[in-house]
Amino acid sequence: MNLNSAFGQELVKNEIDEFTGKTVKETSWETLNKKSSLYSYVRFRKVDTTIYFVFKMMIGNKVYSVEKGEVLYLKFTDEEILKISNSENQLTTYGAGATGLAGSKMLGVELTCIINQANLSKLQEKTLAKVRVYTSDGYVEAEVKDKQAGIFKDLAKLID
Repeated sequence: MNLNSAFGQELVKNEIDEFTGKTVKETSWETLNKKSSLYSYVRFRKVDTTIYFVFKMMIGNKVYSVEKGEVLYLKFTDEEILKISNSENQLTTYGAGATGLAGSKMLGVELTCIINQANLSKLQEKTLAKVRVYTSDGYVEAEVKDKQAGIFKDLAKLID
């Protein structure tokens, strides 16, 4: 079952796993930032009641890592800052920050953060303004354009 929205974000998986019996939902990848300093994509995944915020990023073409427990900061237009934690150590690899051919020869990481229902509700209702990610090289941040913020909000609504 695919649920489409005006911008094309969709639920690409909505099924019950035949081996585990768990309900699995997964959204399409959508671009969050398109800056030379930070190129990023996001998707949501839900397995039964566990909600995952998945964040792929590329910062130039350099080696860096993001430690388990490192915080991703999501700032909304009302100035509230949501802090979510990376669930595994990540070291850049070729193509990890890409969702297709574009960027597949660039170094990047894929971060997975478990979020609760209250944080998902904020992502569905509030407008994202900026994102900051800490790496072994310091931090990188970028503003989120209005169009991307709207797409992001709609993407978060699909996973519920």
